[in-house]
Amino acid sequence: MKSKEKEATRTQHLDAGYVHRANLAFEVLFQGKWRIQILCAMRSGPIRLGQLARIMPTASKKMLTQNLRKLESEGIVIRKDLSDLVLHIEYDLNERVRERVCALLDHLVEWGNFYLDVSRNDRS
Repeated sequence: MKSKEKEATRTQHLDAGYVHRANLAFEVLFQGKWRIQILCAMRSGPIRLGQLARIMPTASKKMLTQNLRKLESEGIVIRKDLSDLVLHIEYDLNERVRERVCALLDHLVEWGNFYLDVSRNDRS
């Protein structure tokens, strides 16, 4: 890539709109301490609060509920009340965003694997 092309690409990536959208995505999906774990748990389908609490025993139900409510308010998660006689609430990824959220999580895992490999090689 030529120097002017590199500079144009760099300028595009420093554009305020680009940075704002990247920050927005981070804030919505990853700002809460437990959000990545919650989203990963929902990859395979709906999940109940009690199931999340068992998967993440160090997270309080209050914190899980706060994160679920925030993800719900942002349109990332759908809350389904399936109660009849017994309280039964499930949370699931919104179908409109499921594919993109899962792809983003996959890219994060790939980056994590890459980083681990590089950091191990740097220490060797």
